[in-house]
Amino acid sequence: MKKLTALLLCLSLTLGCACALADTLGTINMNGAFMLNGTMPEGYRVASTETLDEGTFVATIVAEDANKPYILLSVAFDEMYADVKRLNDLDAEALAMIESTFGEYQTEITYTETAQGTKLMMVKEIEGDVDFVDFYTIYEGYEVEFVVMRSETADASASLSENEIRMAIDFLNDMEFVPVK
Repeated sequence: MKKLTALLLCLSLTLGCACALADTLGTINMNGAFMLNGTMPEGYRVASTETLDEGTFVATIVAEDANKPYILLSVAFDEMYADVKRLNDLDAEALAMIESTFGEYQTEITYTETAQGTKLMMVKEIEGDVDFVDFYTIYEGYEVEFVVMRSETADASASLSENEIRMAIDFLNDMEFVPVK
């Protein structure tokens, strides 16, 4: 009986350490389709997650400081991209079609790659205050979007700062897409 108790205690401590590590790394399970791993920006945490249907997942990542921007993560399977492994695989015409969906706002669209080689489309407002910056990619048929938004409690005349945008880029640069086996 003592051995069983010791074994259970050891197992629970091991699982507790693994859970703490997962929080530190910012591991998010995308409905069993794949995992997103990355280091959360300092002072940020996943505040809520919601599975809207079998192929759609939404999460909100917030800062301890309510005046800092928050990040909305949206992952949705799109049948049109079912055979697309990554955004990197699309040609210029397909990329232009995706870019056209951001036509509601005056934006500047640039591309960057993460440390793992995943192409990210960065859509930044260029007219007036910068209220949001949208990062978009595709992974295994899923459209993955990170929208960095100015906090609703921040000064209404304040734009997202270059440091806040850089924080999001750094966060996404370390992001790794991991297939679930």
